[in-house]
Amino acid sequence: MRPLLGCVADDLQHYGSTAVAGLRAKPVIDMMAPISSLDQADALVNVLAKAGYRKIEVGFLKRRFFRREPEGKYPAYHLHLAVAHRWPIKNELLLRDWLIQHPETARAYEALKIELAERYAEDMPLYTEGKTSFLQRVVNEARLSQGLPEESDWDE
Repeated sequence: MRPLLGCVADDLQHYGSTAVAGLRAKPVIDMMAPISSLDQADALVNVLAKAGYRKIEVGFLKRRFFRREPEGKYPAYHLHLAVAHRWPIKNELLLRDWLIQHPETARAYEALKIELAERYAEDMPLYTEGKTSFLQRVVNEARLSQGLPEESDWDE
């Protein structure tokens, strides 16, 4: 991945459930890299397409989202290119680190995900919505622990 992204990938990060050892997760590897502008991410569309990543429009305002579909038993890959002005205190990275440092919170998150997956197996938006308040609370715990203000802008 790093060779495709060049200098953009100086700080490519693995995050999400698969980045937390022992946490059950869907077979999706989530990655994030800082960019200086959305134009910079858009300039990489063709390069990433050659590697099987396609740009997906899902309504993100401050990042570009790419997905590489699974091949056989292998996982899918999600790549988020996020504007760098908030790096490295991106909420996703703070959440990852908090879950690693607080296994009891990781287990509570896992239990919630299992419950939601059973309830909303065919409705991914409701599954995601069901996790939102838990994740926002945990992100704010992580932020406060580092002396950062609580997050209030969740539009991403």
